[in-house]
Amino acid sequence: MAQLTIRARLAAFSLIVLLAIASNLEAVGKATAAPPPFKITAIKAMLFFDEKGTFSDDLFTQPNLALWNTIIGEGSAGSPSNSTLVLVEVSGQYDPNSTTPNRKVEFTATLSGKILLRRLTEIRMGKDGKYYAPFWLNDTGCGHVKLSARIIGQTQPSSMTKTIPFECGE
Repeated sequence: MAQLTIRARLAAFSLIVLLAIASNLEAVGKATAAPPPFKITAIKAMLFFDEKGTFSDDLFTQPNLALWNTIIGEGSAGSPSNSTLVLVEVSGQYDPNSTTPNRKVEFTATLSGKILLRRLTEIRMGKDGKYYAPFWLNDTGCGHVKLSARIIGQTQPSSMTKTIPFECGE
């Protein structure tokens, strides 16, 4: 009878050890799993009105947008504008304990093949699962401006491209 008790104790001890090992393996698997990808969900562009100190609504949400001679306030602008604020919206899972490599937004704005702005900014995801990367463009208003944004530092790609159709003429 004493041998059965020793065997029962040994079996119980072995079961506890196996459960502990399995639990640790599960924790290691979670720690090394790739984090969920972040995604660029929008690019917004707002004119800065020099004489008012205010911004337009998002240019990409305006129907029948006419950005003709924006620098002198004609077309849809309604007021002179030489600068544009661009916001790149990133969505993803907030994780305050993340030990994964930093992910960044790479942003480029070009006008007729010439780079107006190229920036790299670290993503600091908010608790609501959103981050807005701001980019200020000077000397806008005469010529199509191509906006390109992509996330670097993750295996799954996410990118977006939009064009602001500025035009000038008589």
